[in-house]
Amino acid sequence: MDGEGNIIIPVIGYVVALLSPILGLIYGSILFFMKKDVELYRKHGRFIIYFSIAVFIAGLIVALSMGWLKY
Repeated sequence: MDGEGNIIIPVIGYVVALLSPILGLIYGSILFFMKKDVELYRKHGRFIIYFSIAVFIAGLIVALSMGWLKY
């Protein structure tokens, strides 16, 4: 059991990244860089970082297309 991790920690990260991409980026970075001993956290930390960047870009595209932001 030691070093395996808990799956709920990455699931919380995905939810956080969906609701707030900036906080998801921070959460994923913490998992990836601080939890080096647990491979599950490193793998999902990287995916949470990618997911939060994708959600940020998608939100930016939607905001620009709806006219909420002016460029």
